[in-house]
Amino acid sequence: MQMRRLFFILSFLVMGISSYAVNLEMYEKLYPGCVDNEESTIYGGTYGAWPKNLILPEFPDGGDVEFTRFIYNNLTYPEVTEAFDSVTKQPILARGVVAVQIVIDRCGRATRQEIVQSMNDEYDEEALRIMNGLPVFKPGEMDGVRVKVAFIVPVKFSRTHLPPKADQVIEFDENYNFDDW
Repeated sequence: MQMRRLFFILSFLVMGISSYAVNLEMYEKLYPGCVDNEESTIYGGTYGAWPKNLILPEFPDGGDVEFTRFIYNNLTYPEVTEAFDSVTKQPILARGVVAVQIVIDRCGRATRQEIVQSMNDEYDEEALRIMNGLPVFKPGEMDGVRVKVAFIVPVKFSRTHLPPKADQVIEFDENYNFDDW
């Protein structure tokens, strides 16, 4: 009985993970061979306000919620420290927000990534790395015509400490306190 339950849970997780990967590519086939290298008006971001009749680009399989989850799941923290914790001797990470402007072109690809609000070089590079790895969006539309739309995306760095490395063994004393952390 326990084995069946475990098998069911594992198969459900595998299906969920594989469907997540497939769904990120759902708009890739929407406009095959699409190339958007012509200059045209860009709406939003630092380019100006969004018109009322603009339909915003859509992130695959979930819109804003999945977009935020994508950023969070792909974020790695550069080892840039502000100081060291006096008790644990662990580095205290810099915390803040890097704002990145991206333009979703008429093919749904994220282009023209640029830093609008910077923290430091390492965190800026990490935010740009994530924006360069975005999947294809459903492009924005206005009056039935695909248009370029700019977003300013906040990438939040909020951890105070780096998590322990996978191969790092954390030892506890007899009271389950950390010995060497």
